[in-house]
Amino acid sequence: MTFAEGTVDTAVGPRRYRLVWPPEFPLRPPVTWELSVDGADVIDHRAHGYMFPDLSLCLFAHDPRRGWRPEYTAGEALDRFVTYLEEETRGEFPRIEDIPLTTHSIRVSVPPSIVAALRQGGEWGMLMVLGRKDGRLLRVMSVDGTSPSLIITRPLAADLGAQWVASLGLSRLRQGLWCRINKTVEQVPLSLHMLEEWIRQQLPNEQARQLFMEQALILLVLNDGLRFVLMRTGTAPDTDPKERLIYVKPFEENLEERIFQRVDDRLGDSKGLQRAQVAIVGVGSLGSSVAVALAKTGVGRFVLLDPEFLDPENVARHVGGVDEICLPKVEVVSRAIRRINPVAEVLQVQAALSLDPVGWGMDPTQHLIEVTHNPLGIVVCATATTEVERVVNHLCVTGACPGIFAAVLGRAEHGRIFRVLPGVTPCYQCVLNAQHAEPGRFPRFDRVDMGVPAYQQSGFPGLGMDVEQVALITARMTLQTLGERIKGGLDYPKAHGDHLIWSNHGGWAVDGPLQVRVERIPQDPACPVCGIGDELPLASEEEKELAALQVDRLKRS
Repeated sequence: MTFAEGTVDTAVGPRRYRLVWPPEFPLRPPVTWELSVDGADVIDHRAHGYMFPDLSLCLFAHDPRRGWRPEYTAGEALDRFVTYLEEETRGEFPRIEDIPLTTHSIRVSVPPSIVAALRQGGEWGMLMVLGRKDGRLLRVMSVDGTSPSLIITRPLAADLGAQWVASLGLSRLRQGLWCRINKTVEQVPLSLHMLEEWIRQQLPNEQARQLFMEQALILLVLNDGLRFVLMRTGTAPDTDPKERLIYVKPFEENLEERIFQRVDDRLGDSKGLQRAQVAIVGVGSLGSSVAVALAKTGVGRFVLLDPEFLDPENVARHVGGVDEICLPKVEVVSRAIRRINPVAEVLQVQAALSLDPVGWGMDPTQHLIEVTHNPLGIVVCATATTEVERVVNHLCVTGACPGIFAAVLGRAEHGRIFRVLPGVTPCYQCVLNAQHAEPGRFPRFDRVDMGVPAYQQSGFPGLGMDVEQVALITARMTLQTLGERIKGGLDYPKAHGDHLIWSNHGGWAVDGPLQVRVERIPQDPACPVCGIGDELPLASEEEKELAALQVDRLKRS
């Protein structure tokens, strides 16, 4: 993208310029400003390390003293350009050896166990590093030579796990050298020319010095920290200077544990959430966002039920992207969960929830039954289909398992989130009874669906941001409810009410947009599900199938 074009007067005469934003930094403040001069007047600065392959001039190298600052404007870029041209005229243009190149765009992760071993003994050794294809992430996997004994030298490995390696995109195995140096970080020179000679002088013997010249990765173990040096092999004048030397401060960390560090800081401990199991019935735009929100809190086990595939019109409201169109929604959401937590357990059930007649094989309801009997289980129903919600309600009440019922209503203008705590709150059937008995007091959103289940209807219009607000409230209530099931609980406030009505537009059950209303719905003593009513909550065929599934579960357990 061109920012400015024109002519500037310099000591060597007028020069045409074109000021551009580097394409590798499209979404953040520029690290470099490139300025291309008129092709006929180009001065070849490649030997000095200030020119890119397209002959554009890098005005702000990776240099703390001369680098880019957020407060700079195009005016500073032009001033720098004039200064460089005048330096060129006087023969004062800096050599590449005098240009310190550092970057914070590469993360080098060193496990604490390896850091401790590097500092305990030994003077130098080899290391193995796994890197991402783009070179921005490196993880030290093993080292040797850490023993102070020259006879016994065992390599030390820090396993990351195949799932983490694959999810982090670590596919390139590289070898490097580490050396322990009795110096501080402040004593390390920054320039390439001085740094190479300085490291050679610190190495204990000729073998280590020879390996230093052959390796591209060098880890310095200093008295007060680690420093990682990536030394490329290219030395030709036209080599990109960024490929000569990158000097990085490593992170001493267990990379996988850092993912939920801030969650643990807020909730106290996510270990209970790792063991919790959440079943989500319906992983469309609402259910998929609930799943991702819960995965970010540290929930480690999911059961996903949905019969549909991702359609193009789903993408603008779903967690799936265009590259996942035509894939089952349960698979798409499973991928999204594992992008956050690669070791999460996700059971994909690509089927609609229904109680089929006895003998119809593997009914997907059995997976919900397993969750409802899990002391750390909870069910989220996000289908907005009465038939499915009735089945989920029955399973939660009979299994003494919490259930969360969420729905986006209309054109995502309104939302309803209701929690069933068996023996504590009214159940879903109680809510239906109250709405039927007093419709003026307990608002209900009705739509004519011509007898077709909601998940089989064509999609209703609405914005993803409105759906996600309902999803976040649902996930928030689910998290708080799980906290009541986890021993020791979570450091998180309890929900205010069990039946919430939210509106993005207003005019339905609230005064205006962006409001939440808490409904206090009484428990119905005559409720056939949680009360003493003598009606059958399910059809006789459904009752038979549910009984058969319960028997089958007991046999397997």
